[in-house]
Amino acid sequence: MVQHDGAAHPQDVDYETHAELAKFEPDRRRLWDAIESDAARSLQCLIDALPDPVVIKDRAHRWVAVNAAVCALAGRSREEIIGRTSFDFFPEEQARAQWAADDEVLARGGEVDWSATLRSPTGREHQVRSRNRRLTLGTPPSDATFVLSVVEDVTQALEAELKLRESEENYRYTLELSPQIPWTAGPDGQILEIGPRWESQVGTSLQEASAGGWLDALHPGDLGATLDLWAKALATGEPFDAEYRLRTTHGDYRWVRAWAAARFNPQGQILRWYGTLEDIQDRKLAEAALEVSVQEFRDLADYSPVMIWVSDETGSTTFLNELWYQKTGQTVADALGAGWLEAVHPDDRGGVAEAYDRAAAAARPFRSEYRLRHVSGSWLWVIDAGEPRFRPDGAFIGYVGTVLDITERRLAEAEAQRAAARLSTVLESTTDCVIGVDRVGHITYLNRNAETKLEALEPRLGKKLGELFPEERGGVFSQRFAQALASQSTVSFESYLPALDEWLEIHAYPTSEGLSLFFRNITERRQADQERLIAQEKIAHMARHDALTGLPNRLLFNEELGRILAEAPTKMAAVLFLDLDRFKEVNDTLGHAEGDALLRLVARRLKSNIRGSDAIARFGGDEFAIVQADIRRPADAIDLAERIIKDLAEPFDLDGNMIFIGVSIGIALAPADSELPEQLLRAADTALYRAKGEGGGTYRLFEPEMHERLQERQAMKIAMHGALGRGEFEVHYQPLINLQSGKISCFEALVRWRHPERGLIAPDQFIPVAEENDFITSIGAWVLNQACEAAVDWPSDIDVAVNLSPLQFRGQGLIETVSEAYAKAGLDPRRLQLEITESVILHDSSANLAILTELRRLGVRIALDDFGTGYSSLSYLRHFPVDKLKLDRSFVGDLPAGMGARAIVRAVAGLAAGLGLTMTAEGIETADQVEALLEEGYTEGQGYYFSLPVPAENVLAVIAANAVAANKSSIIH
Repeated sequence: MVQHDGAAHPQDVDYETHAELAKFEPDRRRLWDAIESDAARSLQCLIDALPDPVVIKDRAHRWVAVNAAVCALAGRSREEIIGRTSFDFFPEEQARAQWAADDEVLARGGEVDWSATLRSPTGREHQVRSRNRRLTLGTPPSDATFVLSVVEDVTQALEAELKLRESEENYRYTLELSPQIPWTAGPDGQILEIGPRWESQVGTSLQEASAGGWLDALHPGDLGATLDLWAKALATGEPFDAEYRLRTTHGDYRWVRAWAAARFNPQGQILRWYGTLEDIQDRKLAEAALEVSVQEFRDLADYSPVMIWVSDETGSTTFLNELWYQKTGQTVADALGAGWLEAVHPDDRGGVAEAYDRAAAAARPFRSEYRLRHVSGSWLWVIDAGEPRFRPDGAFIGYVGTVLDITERRLAEAEAQRAAARLSTVLESTTDCVIGVDRVGHITYLNRNAETKLEALEPRLGKKLGELFPEERGGVFSQRFAQALASQSTVSFESYLPALDEWLEIHAYPTSEGLSLFFRNITERRQADQERLIAQEKIAHMARHDALTGLPNRLLFNEELGRILAEAPTKMAAVLFLDLDRFKEVNDTLGHAEGDALLRLVARRLKSNIRGSDAIARFGGDEFAIVQADIRRPADAIDLAERIIKDLAEPFDLDGNMIFIGVSIGIALAPADSELPEQLLRAADTALYRAKGEGGGTYRLFEPEMHERLQERQAMKIAMHGALGRGEFEVHYQPLINLQSGKISCFEALVRWRHPERGLIAPDQFIPVAEENDFITSIGAWVLNQACEAAVDWPSDIDVAVNLSPLQFRGQGLIETVSEAYAKAGLDPRRLQLEITESVILHDSSANLAILTELRRLGVRIALDDFGTGYSSLSYLRHFPVDKLKLDRSFVGDLPAGMGARAIVRAVAGLAAGLGLTMTAEGIETADQVEALLEEGYTEGQGYYFSLPVPAENVLAVIAANAVAANKSSIIH
């Protein structure tokens, strides 16, 4: 290296190079001298004025002159630069290239450029470009040749160029890797550029797209809306943002989003549109799936029977189902966020918010009860239960919860508390003893009455009930209590408790804890019931037995006959109908007392002749009947008849008087003569009539020619067909008289059959035929309608009574038939009395009870007809809705002299009075009977003594006559 004073640097230049440089020493000297001259100073000033760095190098490649720009660029002073070579400032290879370029310029002239990297003392590098020309100073022969280098710092330009290349490369890769397709368009909307992925995905070229071909790829359903948005953007310069379906090269459609913004010139005119096209198919599918999922959630939530809410991690409510808005009347805007708290009762609001905050702080479930207000002002109680929600990474993201309306439960609880208080008051005020026990018998409750009643037994809570009554362990009480617990149903019973020496009525009600036991002292009632039962049994016995002889009467005999025939329908049985011969003579000669005594003796002899399986009865007067069960041949019946005839032919001792009588007997056999009890009795009666007609003291079997009467019934059956439609039936009315005032209180409707050939036929002749052949229902309905229509024209204080056959209770139509009859006629149902026989009570009692109860509810009154001829009905009287008892005429006929009849009349009157029922006596034929009935407390009577049944057109005349007679304090007859 050569210093500015000409000294070389051996470390930089080898000796060969040094020798070479020595040849240029004169030129250097001349330049140096020139520089120091005025001209040189002028040159220095000239290059210093240039903005670009300028270097002058001699033929030895030494920098002999530089301007200030070079010093600034190189980061050195002029003194540090002058005399050095390119090797001091540039990498070696670049310095060698510069030397070669300088040599070329010095040898050939012209301009040679080179580029290199300039290092500054601080290590900073500048990329420079140098334009090199030959410079000659002076005139020959003293001229000198130099290299003039004008240097340009291109560092920033190269860096910018590098960045541009990198940017272009990045852009290219971005275009290739980005899912979006860039595009540009002119101000008119014509596509100018479009990303390369367009053609591969859509299948149209840039040229086709530019010509509007991109519109062909749009889904027809999206084309109109997309063009409208694009036209609006072109017109206003606003950004273009549209989502539509685009057909791909595969022929299917995918959702894309096109977005573009305009670039404007200073005047605000659109220069170009820059946009992107993004495939959003997955997003659209996800949105659709999410929308379906959200809708399903909303549907489930909105149809849920509970209110549902969702909150985020900040506690803000983000969702409430429809039921919330229905229950509170809030709107979505009112409720979301923290607005739902406004619906909470002010007294509960603080506690609810605090409970939520405490739970949210620990991200744990919570539950609270509070009141919600509807905008209308009503309040409801709710249970709010929330469960925390977490992301898969475990982060808390809020709550989901339900709000259950428990208003009804709260009201029920409040009502239950009030009911419990009322129940406690009732239990403490009741006269019953009330005890509560658990499932193992420990006492859990005692009301005051129970404590007082059981005081001597030292009752206390927790003590076992069995310890109070040790004698009842395993007894009736224990068994019934166990039954109530096992069946979980109420058990009621009556039992005697020795510990208290009382009869108790006990009701055991199962509870959730065990049993509630109600005890009531019924000792007095039991005694009264026992006495009443004895009286009822006595009445029942009297009603079914002959008071004079103690034998069964006709009713009981009929039952026994029916039972025997039903139990052995294929076995032979015999019915013997007996009538005493010459009894009337004894009665007339010796009097009724002796006659009664004779009848008792006859009964005793008859009983001695029959087996235990046979049945015997007194039918009234001097008539008796016997049924022989399970006989092997007709001769068995004949043998019995002969024994009886022989036995009764023997004299009877009546207080020393030897009385001779005889007996006539009619015999009918089952099943030969009939299988029906009534027909067998009629057959036996027919045979008896034959025996009596032959002089008595003998028997006769029923024979075929005796069927004439049966055939007569058959003829009646045939004639009855269509009789109602032909108008052959008519209704007659018989008055019922108030025995005290003599006024008519009611008319009983009695059906009559006016046969075109036989004339007027009584009911007892055709009613059985009608019942046997199912004509009675239509006949009964017709009579009911006729009676209601007739009664409307009578005074309002006179009722009408209509008989109902047991057959009319079959099926479900009776209630409708009755209600339609009085409604159609316009009759007050309280003026209608329906008379039933005791068989209605005896048969299908539960169903008939329901019908009678409904009729009573409608206002109709119920009368029990022919009372006293039945048995089982007595035990039903307390349960069946009966208003009136009509004493059977058989008991009235023996009044006033018959003591047995009088006893029955009196007993029945007492029974009716005890049950609160009206008593009517049937079959009154004499004034003495009226007086006797009045003495026994009867208030109403009916019979021929007052009036025969009259046609409907004569009723008003009877009423008028009765009114006149009643005013004269008498009764009509």
